Amino acid sequence: MRGALPLLFFAVSCSDPLQVGNDLLWTADTESGNLEQWTGDGEGAALTPSAPGADDTPDTARPSSIEVTSEFAHRGDHAVKIVNPTGWREDPEGPELLHDVGALADAYYSAWYLIPEAQRVMPYLTIMRLRSRGDDGVLKNGEELQIRSIPTGDYVLSVFHNNSGFLLEPVADPPPLVQAGRWFHLEARYEPQSAGRLRVWLDGEIFYDLTGRPGSASPDLVLGVCNVAQRSEGSEPVVLFVDDAAVSLSRVGPSGKLADD
Repeated sequence: MRGALPLLFFAVSCSDPLQVGNDLLWTADTESGNLEQWTGDGEGAALTPSAPGADDTPDTARPSSIEVTSEFAHRGDHAVKIVNPTGWREDPEGPELLHDVGALADAYYSAWYLIPEAQRVMPYLTIMRLRSRGDDGVLKNGEELQIRSIPTGDYVLSVFHNNSGFLLEPVADPPPLVQAGRWFHLEARYEPQSAGRLRVWLDGEIFYDLTGRPGSASPDLVLGVCNVAQRSEGSEPVVLFVDDAAVSLSRVGPSGKLADD
């Protein structure tokens, strides 16, 4: 914990209260029943592209969706439900929920995720993006956290960067595994400007510590939680739930308590 910080407490069912001090910059638990925490005051957006239909006409297009639901929740009564219809023609695509976090040289970005049912996704499923926004407002390529299907039916967490000198990083050893049907916590510490460093935790355990990453020309960062894949087995929609997202100056961890590395 950084110094003696005043604490705010939020009730959490079946666990200790969240203890979040002044190092917490932003959080979204969607208990308001809407996306206001993500998109209010023009600080974010819900992007929901439509997958082409069988004959590429608007009447057969299959929309993606982002909504607040009470079907599942990590805590409380609500979470964000993100649905990708799959069946994209060439490149992986899908819905993404954005929040502009501003100019941060070093911060932690985290969220809880749930894949309710096991599905084989191809070639991968991108679930978090850390990108910058240029002066023209266009999002630039950045870091992507992806999960990839493996023969056991589980998924392995990997890191991707669109810069041709980096692309897909080797999978950590031991591999960081994600299972369907349970909530998992994903957290990244990103230092884009100075060290070009990215560290990634899964359920509180660090699996990636990558340095010398490409920095961004703009310091204005955008957090995206997303459901981006090209296909699924049987071409079924891929459903993903997200809850309790946060941006902070100290690591949150799955306990919900700001902690030192």
